[in-house]
Amino acid sequence: MSDLHDTMDRAENGDMDSCFELGQMYALGRGTEADGEKAFGWYMRAASLGHTQSEYVIGKCYEDGIVVDKDLVEAAVWYSKAALKTHSEAMEALGRLLDGSVSLTDEELFDYHRRRAGEGHPDSMYFLGLLHNSGIGTAFDPTEAFRMFSEASDKGNLDALCMKGLCILRGTGTERDRPTGLGILEEAAAKGSAEAMCEVGRCYENGIGVAADPEKAFAIYTGMADRGIPLGQYHVGRCYMDGVGVEPNAISAHTWYSVSGGNGCAEGDLGLARCYLGGISVDRDRKRGVELLEGAAARGCAEAMIMLAQLHTKGRVVNRDPRRSAEWFRKAADTGNPYAEFMTAENYMNGNGVKQDLGKAVRYYERAAEHGHSAACHAIGNLYLSGKGVRKDQPKGFAWCCRSMEDGFNKSTYLVAECYARGRGVRKNPKKALELHTLLGENGYGKSQLFVANCYMEGEVVKRDEKSAFEWYMKGAENNNVICQYFMGYCYAQGIGVKQDLGKALIWYTRAAERGHVVSKEIVENHTDRKVVIKGEGTPFESYIFSAENGDPESMFIVARYYEEGISAEKNMNEARRWYNKAASLGHFGAKKALLRLRTARS
Repeated sequence: MSDLHDTMDRAENGDMDSCFELGQMYALGRGTEADGEKAFGWYMRAASLGHTQSEYVIGKCYEDGIVVDKDLVEAAVWYSKAALKTHSEAMEALGRLLDGSVSLTDEELFDYHRRRAGEGHPDSMYFLGLLHNSGIGTAFDPTEAFRMFSEASDKGNLDALCMKGLCILRGTGTERDRPTGLGILEEAAAKGSAEAMCEVGRCYENGIGVAADPEKAFAIYTGMADRGIPLGQYHVGRCYMDGVGVEPNAISAHTWYSVSGGNGCAEGDLGLARCYLGGISVDRDRKRGVELLEGAAARGCAEAMIMLAQLHTKGRVVNRDPRRSAEWFRKAADTGNPYAEFMTAENYMNGNGVKQDLGKAVRYYERAAEHGHSAACHAIGNLYLSGKGVRKDQPKGFAWCCRSMEDGFNKSTYLVAECYARGRGVRKNPKKALELHTLLGENGYGKSQLFVANCYMEGEVVKRDEKSAFEWYMKGAENNNVICQYFMGYCYAQGIGVKQDLGKALIWYTRAAERGHVVSKEIVENHTDRKVVIKGEGTPFESYIFSAENGDPESMFIVARYYEEGISAEKNMNEARRWYNKAASLGHFGAKKALLRLRTARS
């Protein structure tokens, strides 16, 4: 009886695996007398802690009338719980019920759990949160989802505790607080939630809410695998395949994927599909790889759905089919996968494989943003700022862009800076705008380099400093910003921040003119009495010869190459040397190397 007592002690202390094991012992009469009611009670306790297999067993009890009265609707509810976590047998059972005598719509499922949640059942509170979080049977409502997860977790539901942590980590329906979210996930993981363990591993793997530590992530996954958790076994295989926290090892990757898949984990089959498609530790077999992918996708694996979508986009392994690609992305999106939600939004926005639908694009962008996808936060923020496809709400747009900016998304940082500069969605703050634009400019963002240069030139936000203005215009001009190129011409022409040099002024005016800048074009044409050839309208040679003749050393070097290699002009080594010499005399390093190369070849 020691095994029974040991298991009982662990179960009474809240270990969900021990609760399930105790249910098994009473159900099978192993180490104690068989007792169906006690078995059911322990299965129910394990299920309330989020144990997937117990949820399936309870569904089976209700379907067959074991210990409890037969209730097919209640059976469908419990099967749904397990099926949402890709439990294959639960999926099959649910399909059997829904295709047979029970017709349970999403709305009926929602109403059932709303009623039970109102009666104080934490499992239904959790399930109601899932439905709100995915927009199943009701409108997508992240705030209500977070409230339900919070209430259910307060009542001891372990799955809800995991989702509460994930919501706080992502900012779903609540303020984003990554360290706090990670702490809650670690609490859920310590209590036995496999999903929380995976999320904690992902945080350490990618540096979310904590400094990136791939070795620690690998240790977390290994600990799960050692306990026989199939998802952990899959992640260990993935780490060996991709070199996450461990040296890549194809054989180990394939082995762990096989163990995970053999234990019924759809993600394990996804890993094996990668092996077959890439010929990793097995002979390449595209047919087998696609079969495994489709099988994993059919069992609810969102990553397999995404991979199928990508394969149909590229058309190398399977036929290119934008419609099928969009369909797989949408299916993955409907599981709540943030990346798939974002890609589905992109498909509806651009009409990729689906009829263009701005309304649906907005809804999927917002879902992906609520679920923590940085690019989606930028996209929905931009839409609210502009009012495209949604009612303009600049404070809301500003808030979404701020969230994306915190993730290092430069496009959002630019929009936030512009909001501060113009007072869009936030009180006007030119100094804050300059601070953000300076940061972007130092990272090579051309539009921000122009903004900073203008600030120093105008002297309104910061003390006028012509030298600093010139330096920032130079950064933007070299970064191919056409307005900065115009101002470089202006600075050289007027001697602003630099010694006056009309020849260099003409060079910069010409570069801007060739890219269609109207004022620069007029200045160059009035000065040279020759029409500027805008790049793209004439041949490349015509564009560069015009710039070269107007003193641009880079264009001189390119013209020399054209003559040397016979590109767009008849090969002429004398002309090539002449233009290399002109460019070299102006300090062009490449031209100097070319002349040395030609002299060496002649000798």
